[in-house]
Amino acid sequence: MTAKAVRYCLYLLSRKSYTSRQLRDKLKKKEYLPAAIQEALDKLNSWHYLDDNNYAELYVRERIRSKPRGRQVLIRELQLKGISKDLAREKIEKVMGEEKLDDPGLAERALQKKLGSYLKISAEKGSQRARNYLLRQGFSYEITDKLVRKYWPSKTR
Repeated sequence: MTAKAVRYCLYLLSRKSYTSRQLRDKLKKKEYLPAAIQEALDKLNSWHYLDDNNYAELYVRERIRSKPRGRQVLIRELQLKGISKDLAREKIEKVMGEEKLDDPGLAERALQKKLGSYLKISAEKGSQRARNYLLRQGFSYEITDKLVRKYWPSKTR
């Protein structure tokens, strides 16, 4: 049963990266025995196919590059994947330090992807949509307000 669980995990890992918890959950759904699940995960760990530290760092890098989010949202996303809050914070700090990003810089990066469409509509609607978008992405009101004032100086609300 363990060999079958390992093969299934290798199949999954050949398609994309997973955390230990994600693989454990997938094996549970397939109704593998707890002992077989643990043995399979131990074997994959010994082969260095599972590395939650590396997964968390790569996830944060990709998120910052493609779909920037606020720190709290990133932490919550990683926790849902089975990464501890402390490890998530550590990786976020590391990646943001290496990328020379702070929270306002990350928020501006997120807004850049939508800015063109927001600037094409009225200032009132554009600024409101930008504000709502940034707040939904997990950025603080203070950071959001500064960015909205930067691009829509006449809109103080």
